[in-house]
Amino acid sequence: MSASLSPRAKQTFQTVSLLATVMVVGIHYRSVTCDSDLLSHATANQLSQEFLLGGIARVAVPMFAFAAGLFYFQSFNGTWACYWKKLQQRIRSVAFPYFMIASVAIVFWLSVKKWEGEVVQLSFSQLLSMWWLRPPVEQLWFLRDLMVLVLIAPIVSLVAHRLRQTGLVVVALLWFGEIQPFPHVAGWYLLNNETLLFFTLGCAATKRTDLLEQICQLPVSVKFGLFVAWMGLALGRTLMQPNFDLWYVSQYSWTSLWLQKLSITVGCVAFFAVASQVHSVWVSQWSGAAFFVYLVHEFPLRAILIKLADRVLPTPIQFWFTFPAVVILCFALAMLLNRWAPAVLALFTGGRTPDSAMRIVRTAPAP
Repeated sequence: MSASLSPRAKQTFQTVSLLATVMVVGIHYRSVTCDSDLLSHATANQLSQEFLLGGIARVAVPMFAFAAGLFYFQSFNGTWACYWKKLQQRIRSVAFPYFMIASVAIVFWLSVKKWEGEVVQLSFSQLLSMWWLRPPVEQLWFLRDLMVLVLIAPIVSLVAHRLRQTGLVVVALLWFGEIQPFPHVAGWYLLNNETLLFFTLGCAATKRTDLLEQICQLPVSVKFGLFVAWMGLALGRTLMQPNFDLWYVSQYSWTSLWLQKLSITVGCVAFFAVASQVHSVWVSQWSGAAFFVYLVHEFPLRAILIKLADRVLPTPIQFWFTFPAVVILCFALAMLLNRWAPAVLALFTGGRTPDSAMRIVRTAPAP
């Protein structure tokens, strides 16, 4: 067991959750990428989206994984009874939303194929694999990773608390070197090195929550300096290799890879530090809608919005219109459900609602 976080630190994580969700939405609605590693071949639009979505927004998944590890292990005492209890809780809060969204997506996908007159040639086992392990909803890979991490939580605890520096260094080197040690299962890694590292760091942080509190209490000038460093590193990587990509490909140089990893590392600290400056009941409440937005913003909604956007907008600039539209639409829908059908929203999100977010923390004291 570990000391609980202060109200300010809890509210900071709520702010991080809200902003990181918006970042993930942006990544999935990106409308153009750079075709060349030569800066002179890139347009302003390509560079802008690469800087924002390929650079700045890449702190979202690490922060999600870190928070998941921190809050899981804060109340984990290492006993099998505690492990089993937490596994049951995560089945409700992670696995159940995963399968609900996967089911909606697979039904929609099959319906579209039938409507288009295309014959789906999948065996029953292939259909189950697509439904359960690799649904046509891109963001669900992270929830699948979380379930794997929850299953191996005792091993993660061993690495973070028994092996300590050695274990953390090994996991960190896998991430910094972009070494993916786990096999593909239905097209996705069984476990991504990024979620493994930051979930493990979240576990380790339960013994040093004072460091998180210290980040919250840094002088504004230091927080600003961290923010500038983050922006500078992300911009430097963008200009060095505009077509950088490591999502199941190796489209990077060693220099651009390490610069990207350094940008994410500094960015996570800067993101948390800057988020700690936010003191708003409104942000806390809306953070409770973030998981719903995370679940529903992609397929089939994205397919529908892109079809509509194709009629009126050139593809390269669609991001600047579809991204804010889907953020507003999804958050508005979440708040409406919270007001008129809170039980439905809670069932859909495993209990994560604006009302539950407000119960976690009220107004944190000003610095």
